[in-house]
Amino acid sequence: MWKPTWRRIWQSPDWRFVAAIVPLMALLQAIGPEYFRYESDWISTGESWRIFTAHWVHVGWLHLLLNGLGLMVCVSLIKPEWSVRRWLVNSIVMAVGISIMLTLYNPEVRDYAGYSGVLYGLYVLTAISLFPGDRLIALLVIAAIIIKVMMEQFKFYDFNTGDIIGAHVVVDAHLYGLLMAIAIALIWATYTMNHSPTRQSNSHE
Repeated sequence: MWKPTWRRIWQSPDWRFVAAIVPLMALLQAIGPEYFRYESDWISTGESWRIFTAHWVHVGWLHLLLNGLGLMVCVSLIKPEWSVRRWLVNSIVMAVGISIMLTLYNPEVRDYAGYSGVLYGLYVLTAISLFPGDRLIALLVIAAIIIKVMMEQFKFYDFNTGDIIGAHVVVDAHLYGLLMAIAIALIWATYTMNHSPTRQSNSHE
């Protein structure tokens, strides 16, 4: 029996995550990104929440809209069918990891806001989860992210995204999102292999 589109969407945990996180971003943006953005002196000021919240606020509403649409494209294209908890855990881990790498390796970055670094990582992680079922799409998504990150790093092409959002784009955040995704995937793969039923049954023989 046909179900209304909105009901089908709401039954998907992927879209429930989108329905929760995008309004949260809008709320934090309305309160004021200056209270939540990453600032390089977060350790000395004791404002440790910034390493998490920085990735849920943006330099402007257009910036938020672009990243919100990017998340929707990710969910529509890849359809990972993750639980809301998995979406949240992966997002939080990548957000904190990106902020810590900015602190360690980019002292010149005084402040930062935006979901794009996390989004790059989410594209890679969701594509990896898609790989057993649709290798072509998974490989295309992963290759596209890697190529774009490399182009940004080596300045092969100026995407002029900064002109659109009205701020300098910290492209290293995209690189760190990619690296965090690879690290999470490797850790998850190692954990899965070590706790697989076959591995456990062999260990008891």
